[in-house]
Amino acid sequence: MSGRRSVRSRRGPAPMTSSAATALTLLALAGCGGQPVDAAAPGPAASAAFGAERAALVLTAFDQADSAASVSGDVEALRTQEVAPSLNLSIAAVRRAAHNQRPQPAFQHINPVFAVPTGGPSCFLTTATLRLTGSELAPTDVSQFVLGPDGQWKLSHNVQISQPALVAARSIGGRPATSGGTALDETSRRALAAEVFARSIGSTTSNRSLVASSPLLDNQFAGGWEVYGQQLAGAGAAVKRTMDRAEWSDCAVTVPAGTLTFLTVHATDTLSPAPGGPATVRMTPQSPDLIATGQRAALSGKAIRVTRVQTFLLLVPAQTTGTTVLGLNDTALTAAAG
Repeated sequence: MSGRRSVRSRRGPAPMTSSAATALTLLALAGCGGQPVDAAAPGPAASAAFGAERAALVLTAFDQADSAASVSGDVEALRTQEVAPSLNLSIAAVRRAAHNQRPQPAFQHINPVFAVPTGGPSCFLTTATLRLTGSELAPTDVSQFVLGPDGQWKLSHNVQISQPALVAARSIGGRPATSGGTALDETSRRALAAEVFARSIGSTTSNRSLVASSPLLDNQFAGGWEVYGQQLAGAGAAVKRTMDRAEWSDCAVTVPAGTLTFLTVHATDTLSPAPGGPATVRMTPQSPDLIATGQRAALSGKAIRVTRVQTFLLLVPAQTTGTTVLGLNDTALTAAAG
C-alpha cells in the first residue's frame, strides 16, 4: 500500500522522493501475494449491522491477503484487495521493489481505531500502527476502505502520518463517519484542492491562509519540486505540473480539531527542452517515474508527459482556514513522449 509504510509509501519511499530523485537520474538531453481473504466482507443483508468489530475483521483479513501479495509482488492479488488511488501506489511499489531486487516487508496493523458511518456503510476509516517485518520502525497510517458492488471491502486510500498528527488521527476512534463525500461544501472543496495543489509546487492561490504551513507540504514536497526544476534547468530542460482534476474520499470524520478527509489530485508533468537548449528531451530507464510506470525503455521526444496521482490526508477546521496536511503520497502513473 504505497503510502502505508515508510519503506514503501505505505509501501514506498518518503513523499516527494519521486520528483527529487528523478532529477538526479531522469533526464539526458539528446545531443548534449498470497490469495485474497474475503471472509470479512459482509453481504448486503449484513451491512446494516456493520460497526467497529466488523471493520476490525475486514482489516485483519486485508492484512493477511495484501501483505502476502506485497511481499510476493503479486499485482493481480493486490487488485483483489485495493482500488485506486491506493492500488496505483501499491503497483508502483511492487515495480520499485522488483527493480531494486528487494522484496517489500510483510506488515500488520496493530491497535487500530475506527470511524464507521451509521446504518449500512459503504466506507470506513481506520488509524493503526504498522508492524513491519524486519524493521524497528512502527509508523502510523490512516486508511479508507470502501465496499464494492460485489460486497467485498477494499482499500482505497492510505497515508502514513508524522508524530505531530497522531493525536488528531487517533481521535477518530469511536466517532461516526459521514459518507458520500459531503463533509465539506463544494466551494470549500474547490478552494482547498486549488491551494493544496498550488502549495505542492511552491506557489499559492493568493489565499495562503487556507492551508497551514508545514515541513511536509512546504519543505519536503514543494521543496523537492523546486530542486527538481533547478536540476532539470541545469541540464537544459524545463518541467511544468498542472492539475487535471481533484477527488474527495467517500468517508470523512469530524474530530475536535476539525474534519479528517482524503483529497486525491491527478496531475500531469510536462517535460520539455528549455529555450536555447537541445531539440528533444530524454528519460532514462533508471528514472524513478519510469520505474513506477513499469516502462523499461528510455523515452525521447520534443516533450514527455507524465501523469501522476497524489493523495493528501487533510484536517480541515470548522472555518476551513488553517487546514493541515497530515500525510501524503505521490507516484507516476504513465509516461509518454510526444
